[in-house]
Amino acid sequence: MLRSAPIPLALAALLAAAPGKAADTHVNAPSGGGLPPLDVKVDLVSATVDANGQKTHIQLDRAQLPAEHDVVVESIAIKGGRHLVHVKVPAKDADASGPAWEALFAAGRTPIFAGVTGFTEGDPGERRGKAIQVVEYDGTNDVLVGDIREDLHICGQDFTLLDPSAVYSDSLDLRGPVTAQRLTSVQQTEAQKITAVATGAQGQVPLAKLLVARGSSVPGSRGAELTDGDVQTVWSEKRPRVGQGEFVVMAAPRDIPIAKMQIVVAPPSPDKHGAAPKSFYLVTNAETFEVTLPTDAWVKPGPAYEIVFPKAIEASCLTIVLDSAYDRGLAHPEVGIAELYAYSEFDVPGATLDDVAQKLSSERGIAAAEVLKRAGPAALAAAERAYDGLDPRGRALAIDVAASHERCEEAAPLLARGLCDRGGQAPRKAGEKLQRCSGAAPVLAKKLREDTASRACVASTLAAIAPAESLEPIADAVAATGEEDRGTRAALRGSLAMALKSSPEGKLAALLGDTRRSASARLEMMRAAEGRVVEALAASEATIKELSAGSPPMRTRYLVLGPLGELGRAGDRAAATRIADAMARDPDWPVRARAAELAAGVPDVSPSLVNASRDAEPRVREAALLSLSAAATQPGAVDAARAALASDRWSFVKTQAVAVLAKAAPSGDVDSALGGVLRDPSWVVRKAAVDALGVRHASSWRDAVRERMDDEGEAVEVRAAAARALGGVCDVRSLERLTELAHKLATPVTSEEELPIAQGALQGLAALGPADLRQRLAPLLGPNAPPHVRDAAQRALGTHGGCR
Repeated sequence: MLRSAPIPLALAALLAAAPGKAADTHVNAPSGGGLPPLDVKVDLVSATVDANGQKTHIQLDRAQLPAEHDVVVESIAIKGGRHLVHVKVPAKDADASGPAWEALFAAGRTPIFAGVTGFTEGDPGERRGKAIQVVEYDGTNDVLVGDIREDLHICGQDFTLLDPSAVYSDSLDLRGPVTAQRLTSVQQTEAQKITAVATGAQGQVPLAKLLVARGSSVPGSRGAELTDGDVQTVWSEKRPRVGQGEFVVMAAPRDIPIAKMQIVVAPPSPDKHGAAPKSFYLVTNAETFEVTLPTDAWVKPGPAYEIVFPKAIEASCLTIVLDSAYDRGLAHPEVGIAELYAYSEFDVPGATLDDVAQKLSSERGIAAAEVLKRAGPAALAAAERAYDGLDPRGRALAIDVAASHERCEEAAPLLARGLCDRGGQAPRKAGEKLQRCSGAAPVLAKKLREDTASRACVASTLAAIAPAESLEPIADAVAATGEEDRGTRAALRGSLAMALKSSPEGKLAALLGDTRRSASARLEMMRAAEGRVVEALAASEATIKELSAGSPPMRTRYLVLGPLGELGRAGDRAAATRIADAMARDPDWPVRARAAELAAGVPDVSPSLVNASRDAEPRVREAALLSLSAAATQPGAVDAARAALASDRWSFVKTQAVAVLAKAAPSGDVDSALGGVLRDPSWVVRKAAVDALGVRHASSWRDAVRERMDDEGEAVEVRAAAARALGGVCDVRSLERLTELAHKLATPVTSEEELPIAQGALQGLAALGPADLRQRLAPLLGPNAPPHVRDAAQRALGTHGGCR
């Protein structure tokens, strides 16, 4: 049935039946062209199609069979007065791209085609399958069967038939591939007409490559020759006749309006079998343009043709579809195109990438950035040159350009500049890109060493992407940063700490052992290392010795205590001795207090801590007692705390003394010392003492604790602590009182001051754990109680009280 000319397919809709509406499950095709009548019935019950008594199985699972009204059975008139019957049984609940069983029947023959159509194979986005198309032509119909691919179709079409085969009317068999126009009749009729203008010679190459071929209807070709920028390469259709309907799909940047295009048809040395298109279509998702070339471009190689659109097009998808051609009488012409260029608004005569980069701060900044992203390596240099003159928005777009560069290590200098900008989105965008670019480490290391102002922001990124390689540059930056610049030193120290955490042993020792850097700089490294200083014991001790020589300033004496504490806790006796000596003899109390604070957990310094608890400065006494609270069982700790509780004038010192006694071994004397401050002038001390008595289960002091709870003149914090502690001291006599107070949690009139006491009472009840606790808490568990109160009551029920 194939005509001598290409089949002009008017695609109504791929995977949809041709003209007419869906019939019922039975049709009778008339006789004609030497064929008898054909009676076709679809029986969904038996899942068969009966064609003049010959049954064909419908290859769908029974669960996939649809309702009868979804079935299509139609008679199709083809050339020669003959008729076919097309049957389509879509899978139940399938969409237009879903599977269907389709068949083509002719009288006296087995099915011409029978099988599952639609996207049936592959992963989402790359699915493949088969399709049938029925297209009206001169009062008859062409029937085609071909492949479909989810990732390859003309822009704006859901599906496009590939490698189509046609039903030949004389033999009633499928043959192919045939040449077929893929555009619908509507697209062809409504296409906007453009006549290309010969420019005489190829014009200025666009500043950026805006079109990238991503698929072609020609087997084995992606269409890359069309957009590779090389006029020596030619994309050709390689199909029967003039390749009408063959196409190349190209990606285009939606954010860059395309005002015009230029087409170079013939290469400098055209093949004698080649041919130029006479007309073709340019198709976006929303528009179709029919372009006519006024002359045969193949016989005069070199000239280019300009295509100017009525209005700039903005599309992410563009397809070129061949139509007619200048075949020059060739029996088998190969219609081809060497190159298709697209031009943006920035492609004015004499324009450079520097001009585009300077527009990053303009209202067309996004479009300018998209052009630069597609302009190759030279765009990066243009963005770098323009960077300092851009506003924050323009700088962020320049960083986008750098981030899109093929080799991130080449973009690293500009990314590093953006990293340290103040304000705008450039720092965030640069940081996100650099975090994924380990190749940027040398650039960042160089900037860290040479650019004083950017050290603080560069160091953390370098430490994150290349920890081991960052240690030396960060150490050098520390050494080059004066002690007065504490902010930068702190940032560098934090970055060094991060890098050390994932660096192997030995790195710290090498850093501390390099005496070319000052002892002050090495101290910063030790502070960053924290507990890992023990890995570099000899180098650490040598550095501390150097720092302690002569009469070091108070800041140095203070800071060196941090590493000494780490070494002392690891068992270094020399470090422990230095800490004890600082507690006892340093002339500045902040240093003595710091030494006492860091002595916690250091072996053999308890006697020094006991002595420090009697220091003339209250903050030293506080720090010493704080450390003793972690070693309350050490000799002298309890006595020191009792002495402080009895005679110290400072509430914060007494509070730390209470903390020591709270952890002391069971002792009536200790409990008495705590009970003795239940009337201390400071409510903070009283609260600490009440808490401690509860923790120690000091039952002999339950009356005094109860008195604190019921004293309406007492601080709310103390009363709440006392209510809680009554559970700890197992005061069963207070059950009713605690129940009464706890119920106030569910009472709307309870004041803000009473709520903490009520909460403490609930905790005290939970600690007491009476057998009837659920009953006592019933008002708090009821539907009228606030949700947070019900949650607290449920938690109380889950507490295992120790006084039952």
